[in-house]
Amino acid sequence: MLIDSVERGASGTAKIAAGGFSFLLRLSYLAELGLDPAALAKGRELDETEAGLLSLAADATEAERQAVALLARAEQTRAGLFAKLEKKGRSRRAASLALDRLAGEGLLDDRRFAEAWLRSRLGRLASRAAEGPLRLSQGLRARGVDEETARAALASVLGPDERKLALAKAASRESAKLGSDREALGRRLRALGFKSGEIRSFFEEEGPGD
Repeated sequence: MLIDSVERGASGTAKIAAGGFSFLLRLSYLAELGLDPAALAKGRELDETEAGLLSLAADATEAERQAVALLARAEQTRAGLFAKLEKKGRSRRAASLALDRLAGEGLLDDRRFAEAWLRSRLGRLASRAAEGPLRLSQGLRARGVDEETARAALASVLGPDERKLALAKAASRESAKLGSDREALGRRLRALGFKSGEIRSFFEEEGPGD
């Protein structure tokens, strides 16, 4: 594949015409893939491997553009973005390259997503079914957040006061279905991920049941 022209941009990108195709790419992707951007010049003949790397760098550049557009709308998880990029036709390698770069720049952060999701979820608990730490953690895992990150986000967002409020809301919702059976209510709250000690303290503060 013969390079017909190279137009370098000020933002670390370049438009390369070669073999009847046009490639818009971020030069740092080429360097990461092992192809020296400085060696690209008009008239250079690229072998099959080099042409493949050029195409992959262009794919990663497009993956980055699409990912940034999605991130501009709302926080995303890496796993969620990866799946969306694949649906848009990006290769797995290109998606990984782009997401690594965005994560390195702080634009993609699963911990930040997890904390934002938890705050939003907890803020809507009044209109939802009873939820506790376990269900919230499961919700994060279902969205591609790994267990360690989910645990850290829960610890950050669900401080003592927030846990107490979430427990009170869950108890109120479950009591409507279970009535005054505190033993059953306690089992249900433990199933939601609340600890026995905090449930006991909640019951003590609430006073004796009917």
